[in-house]
Amino acid sequence: MTTPFQKKFKDLCMSLGKNNKALYGALTIALSKGILRPTFTMMDKKQERESRVYTAFREGLTGAVAFVSYLATDAVVEKLAHKLAEKTNHLKELPKMQSTLSLITVSLTALFIIPGICNLTTKPLLNLFTGKKDQPLKKTSLTTAKNSQPVKSVNFGNYKTINPYHFSNFYNSGTKIGGV
Repeated sequence: MTTPFQKKFKDLCMSLGKNNKALYGALTIALSKGILRPTFTMMDKKQERESRVYTAFREGLTGAVAFVSYLATDAVVEKLAHKLAEKTNHLKELPKMQSTLSLITVSLTALFIIPGICNLTTKPLLNLFTGKKDQPLKKTSLTTAKNSQPVKSVNFGNYKTINPYHFSNFYNSGTKIGGV
């Protein structure tokens, strides 16, 4: 005896099993990370607010960029696979070509495209949404370094060095292994 839920679940599993693409898993992960990670990050009250906002924004942006990137690259791959199959006269192998290229493309998108886009856009978009302007970097000159206090030598107690890389009691320290 099967319930309607079991029948729907079986139909869903059969459908996904017949039409399984790497894109589906990647989209699910991108969507869940894009929603859940920022939510949990903002709930962590132990961290400073500015740190939480940056981390949550970065995670949300990464999820959104990933979702769109996966869809875009998958659309390009399907067209590419069709053209490749026509050119090589392997139209019978088109589904296999599409699934293989989809897996490769999802992997390459996750490795290169998503981090690249996020690194370029996170700071400007965060500043746009928070209204914060970039602070110019302070330049240090050699004159301030020359006028600073001299570095004091550190006393290591009874360690007498022959050269900077050899301590006199080096051979008398540590664990003895094998009776040596």
